[in-house]
Amino acid sequence: MRALFELVGKGGPVMIAILTLSVVLYSRCFRLLLSLWRSRHRLDGMLPAREGQLPVLRRARGEMEETFRQQRVVLGSMIAAAPLLGLLGTVSGMVTTFESLAGHSAEKTMEGLARGISEVLVATESGLVVAIPALLVVHLAHRSLRKNMQRLNEIERSVWLDAQP
Repeated sequence: MRALFELVGKGGPVMIAILTLSVVLYSRCFRLLLSLWRSRHRLDGMLPAREGQLPVLRRARGEMEETFRQQRVVLGSMIAAAPLLGLLGTVSGMVTTFESLAGHSAEKTMEGLARGISEVLVATESGLVVAIPALLVVHLAHRSLRKNMQRLNEIERSVWLDAQP
């Protein structure tokens, strides 16, 4: 917990927003992955499938696609917001830096300059550290959805072939 307070101290007030965003973003990412994993196991539990299960399979397909679509929009917005918050921290740090340069003695100027540059780097880095792994998680979720859809297609095809005379 102390490390979080130090990080906020080093990165400035925008770090609170970045940390909050990261908690919400990753909880939603992992909830999406868990949902897709559960769907996969539900599909595996339906085997061997019969003709009467086609409506259930089609409903499962629609639910998976809709869940992913809704989550992707929200997750994409949060992923885009993280580096923008980092950029906001960058601007805030630069303002601090320029304020320290204006009208202070040389000793205080160097101290203010170092503090401002540190804030800029920590905020920028934090925004990117939140966004980049989340992009990878969303990619994994998309890949999982595609695999589930392929599995559904195989099950539907086997049901259809079994139903043919």
